[in-house]
Amino acid sequence: MRPMKCIGLLAAALVSVIAMPTKASASATTISFASLDKDHPYKLSGTLYLPENSSAPVPAVVMIHGTAGIDSRGALYRAPLVNAGIAVFEVDFRTGNYISTIDRPSPDTFVPAAFAALKELRKLPSIDPNRIGIVGFSMGGAITMRTAMEDNRKMWLGSENGFAAHVAFYPVCKYLNAKIEQSSGMTGAPIIIFYGTDDAYGDGKAVPELKTLLQKEFHFNLITVEYAGATHAFNLNAPPLSYFDPAAIGGRGYMAYDAKATEDSVPKAVAFLQTNLAAK
Repeated sequence: MRPMKCIGLLAAALVSVIAMPTKASASATTISFASLDKDHPYKLSGTLYLPENSSAPVPAVVMIHGTAGIDSRGALYRAPLVNAGIAVFEVDFRTGNYISTIDRPSPDTFVPAAFAALKELRKLPSIDPNRIGIVGFSMGGAITMRTAMEDNRKMWLGSENGFAAHVAFYPVCKYLNAKIEQSSGMTGAPIIIFYGTDDAYGDGKAVPELKTLLQKEFHFNLITVEYAGATHAFNLNAPPLSYFDPAAIGGRGYMAYDAKATEDSVPKAVAFLQTNLAAK
């Protein structure tokens, strides 16, 4: 067993890392918007990174952080995506809405916020409205998976199409599987999940269970990439961290950087999005 360090409740939210610079030149624009849910009218914002050397309109992704907020994981995947000609709208769901794992809203609460980000991108002439995907880490991964459910798409978008592709990193599937089993299924957009077998939130067991469930009940082929021995947040380049999170098994969250898993995941995530956001 890994030793638990004496760390305060805000430990996960206090992780500080240096963002990796992008290799390609990209213009950055801040966009403010609001959730589609009138009962939870969160004031939100995001930064849109547009590839400068690509012909408009370009494909794009909405990128959603984990509980701690925007960190180096966003920059890690944003750089190669922009280099590949895919715009990135990196949203901030934390600022002004919650502080830590203790007062963090349910991922379901942020589903209409994710769809609001999608609608914002569709307003822009620089973005192809039919080629917008979503990428999320941990809490953001949980939101990403929920936007792939047909019931949620219909509730918040009506007759409008949902995201064209979904990339979820360690999305805490143990809370999602029962919801999907009781739902009308998925939108049909392709999904890939990256996770470690030693995830403190149970994805080592829950992700394979979800893959089987989707194939059996809805004939949907979920793509999964498993990393043996990797933990939650394996792609966050920071010292190992133990912390309290009620969503973790026994409330004992743990994360540790895995360089090999991280290096493997970047080209796979980019290739998946290039393939599934390509012009038809």
